[in-house]
Amino acid sequence: MARLTGRLATALLTVVVATCAIYTAVALLPGDPLAPFLRQDTLAGLSTEQRSALERAHGLDRPVLVRWVRWLGRAVQGDIGRSLRTNRPVADEIAARFGATLELNLAATLLAVLIGIPLGWWSAHRPGGLADRLGGALTLALYALPYFWLALILQHLFAVQLGWLPLYGRTPPDAAAGFGARIAHLTLPATSLALHMIAFYARFARGATLEGLQALSARLARALGVPERRILVREGIVPSLVPLATLFGLLLPALASGSVLVETIFSWPGLGSLFVTALLSRDLPVVLALTTLTVVLTVAGSVAADLLVTAADPRRRVSPAGETGP
Repeated sequence: MARLTGRLATALLTVVVATCAIYTAVALLPGDPLAPFLRQDTLAGLSTEQRSALERAHGLDRPVLVRWVRWLGRAVQGDIGRSLRTNRPVADEIAARFGATLELNLAATLLAVLIGIPLGWWSAHRPGGLADRLGGALTLALYALPYFWLALILQHLFAVQLGWLPLYGRTPPDAAAGFGARIAHLTLPATSLALHMIAFYARFARGATLEGLQALSARLARALGVPERRILVREGIVPSLVPLATLFGLLLPALASGSVLVETIFSWPGLGSLFVTALLSRDLPVVLALTTLTVVLTVAGSVAADLLVTAADPRRRVSPAGETGP
């Protein structure tokens, strides 16, 4: 319990410090601080007294740290501001886009898990063999190539040249959004996002499985004549599930920031495209809220992965002093 309390306290401190840094960075962005509130021609005609009055009205005359403390106090109460572009509450803007990003990332993660992890296990079965070399070359290429470039290639090939799949969007613009149409629109962006994840999961699964197959228990099992297939499962695949659990901590931050470029390329109406739109229009409350959300989800994912691994591996439940953990 003490370890859990310390972990949560550290996570909370990390979030507070990170929000302070993010707020300061956003507040110090170059440009006129009144630009998001007024048109350029209106700004040019403001007198010094009018500018000072507007700065006081929007709280821009206060030090950055004071403004951050006030923003943090409102955020804790659930008020994260209003969008300067739409004048809607930022929470409503995020809620309206969250479902699309969740759908895209879950589909990509499912593809990555179903393809990448078995590919890593298959490569580790015979290290140095043909399957391992081919799998290593494939995953290295997928890992090295920018996923937004792969997205453009897939979009050009399957949507423009072959016409098999929709070019962009989440649903057809002029037809009822049936299940088949939604799957067709989801296929290209989810595949584009999954390719890089497949390489990452495959290489991670291969390394974790090889570590188990080279352990003393695996060598002893071979000496006793245990079939290699059983050794692969019991000494390689099953133990690899514990370190693989840490990867699921990456799912939470991906919900806010993992698909920015893919959503932009495919005009997917999620949080990624919302972030780009807000950044280009200097919608600072939305930018601040989304970056803060990314930090919170990253810290939460890290804590969740740590707790998951601790629950799965009994050896991590005992501290060096002999106290039991959570």
